[in-house]
Amino acid sequence: MRAALLAFFVLLSGLTTTALTAAPASAAAACAGGVSVYGVLPDGRLTYTAIDPDTGNITHVVVSSKSLGFTPKALATLNFNTLLVTSPAGVLYRVDILTNSGSLTFNDPIDVQHGWTHNLLAYDGHGHLYGTTSGGSLLQYLVSRDKPGTAQIGQRREIGSGGFALKTLSASGDDRLIATASDGQLISYTVSQTGTTYTRAQLDDAGWQSFENLVSPGGGLYYGKNPDGAMYWYEDDDPADGSGTDIAYHLNDPVASRGWTQYLLSADPAGCTSSTPVKPLRSKIATLATGEVGTTEASCDKYNDACDRGALDWCAMFATWTWSTAGVSGVPRGTFIARALGEWGVDHGLFKSRTGSSHGSPKIGDWVIYGPPDGTTGGHVDVITAVHPDGTLTVVGGNVSNKVTRRVIDPDTARSGADNVLISGYVSPPGA
Repeated sequence: MRAALLAFFVLLSGLTTTALTAAPASAAAACAGGVSVYGVLPDGRLTYTAIDPDTGNITHVVVSSKSLGFTPKALATLNFNTLLVTSPAGVLYRVDILTNSGSLTFNDPIDVQHGWTHNLLAYDGHGHLYGTTSGGSLLQYLVSRDKPGTAQIGQRREIGSGGFALKTLSASGDDRLIATASDGQLISYTVSQTGTTYTRAQLDDAGWQSFENLVSPGGGLYYGKNPDGAMYWYEDDDPADGSGTDIAYHLNDPVASRGWTQYLLSADPAGCTSSTPVKPLRSKIATLATGEVGTTEASCDKYNDACDRGALDWCAMFATWTWSTAGVSGVPRGTFIARALGEWGVDHGLFKSRTGSSHGSPKIGDWVIYGPPDGTTGGHVDVITAVHPDGTLTVVGGNVSNKVTRRVIDPDTARSGADNVLISGYVSPPGA
């Protein structure tokens, strides 16, 4: 909280500070320095914020003393010291940053082109500028200079017509885009080198609608800003796999809990690149669990031979099967009682209680334990396959209405099991 308050007051005053350090996260991104984010305040002034990619902490903030002189509509960062900004009249301006160290100063905007009525802009750091239209089309342009002039942004291509009525758009890599829709979807797009085809992947189907802005410096790092001025950060272990099951959420450790009053944001797209995924295990567990949705009790013997006998509930059999099949060692496959899995987690130092400010910090691949972890009957266990920005969880569980079921739950109120009990905590797979 102190780091968030510092960020808030720094943004208002234009001063610079170093945020408090937090426990390092397992970033899949390799960054040359800090994450660089430019923004536009309601009065037209520019902001520059540097964020530590490993901790999510703000390390530097400056605000310009002068405004752009027009009302910006869309913003894209070409590189560390060059911005592209459009006006409601369709004028595309280039803004050259002179310094963003002790202060933020820039030259007067340069009128580059007209006819730019795009709703959103994003630059991929590798020569391609993307924009969306009010009709839902996605367009691609070639940028041939670091500081392009009138004739140096061209080769307009329509990547797709319709279907691109997006709320946010950012580039997450070379010809790769990350976007959100108003209904809460998180979507990635990969555009072919020829610019004639694209691949769409739905990374999440709910929970992202609250973000006014979503930006990425590459490397699987995503930053989302809410209307209340809070900024959250996310790490995608493999941003090119078309799956959202390996996205790590830092809901209890935001970049800032207030103070982001910019209405436009854009990150330097060349700041980070993807390194080798460091936590594929959680993604594999979630993929396995999701692939079993719909399996009925008649076929549950694949999870454990004891299921054939029909004498036991089989949610624990399913949960341990997902871990074991994903390659987790030491899984208690002979434990058939859900709350006993919680007890096993306590004994092995893997149980995370929901009591306290962290609320257990649920993660993809964790077991959800309903009822106290005391080994008694009357509870239930699910597998987490997604953690949403609004705090809800997508879970997959066996023996729910006599089959494997996928559902979205609120962990504060969700109940399950024969005794209809609340969630007591989560068990993390060892080594994940």
